[in-house]
Amino acid sequence: MSFRIERHGDELLVRIDGTTRDEQDVIDRVSACRGTSWWSCPSGECSKIGTCDTRRDGDTTVIALVPRPGETLSATGVEECLRYVLAETAGVDNDASARKR
Repeated sequence: MSFRIERHGDELLVRIDGTTRDEQDVIDRVSACRGTSWWSCPSGECSKIGTCDTRRDGDTTVIALVPRPGETLSATGVEECLRYVLAETAGVDNDASARKR
């Protein structure tokens, strides 16, 4: 599984490739960090997320992150958060070249 983060205005799109049967686990981990584990996330970026929607784009899971009013999401902070919450999911890799588009 690999992911890349793209900025679209205020929103960050996290594109996760290779999520087949583990897709729901990925979504659950991001939601849990966002909803209950802000204190343990190394970046704290998840506390700035207002809404988190998911959709499929072919074989890719897309998580759309919109900041809370008055906040700005950092792609670097979200990457750190994702690496933390997905650490137990085997094979997580990041496509660094596409991270800050």
